[in-house]
Amino acid sequence: MRLSEIGDKEIVDLRNGSRHGQLWDAEMLFEKETGKIKSILVPDFQSKIGFLAGHDYMQLPWSSIIKIGDDIIIFESQ
Repeated sequence: MRLSEIGDKEIVDLRNGSRHGQLWDAEMLFEKETGKIKSILVPDFQSKIGFLAGHDYMQLPWSSIIKIGDDIIIFESQ
């Protein structure tokens, strides 16, 4: 699967249903030795206080992704 095929998918937490934007909004962290995706930094909109306030990021391990569907990426937070 190519990044261009999954970039528009919405990232959702299975545990509480919170939305974390699209994959385009996230940053990916790679393993230096292998080039494999280690984790994704997704915006944590739950900590946002106001419209113009900056947002924090939540790091989710690639192993926490449960399903990549047609329109959504589902992960389970810890």
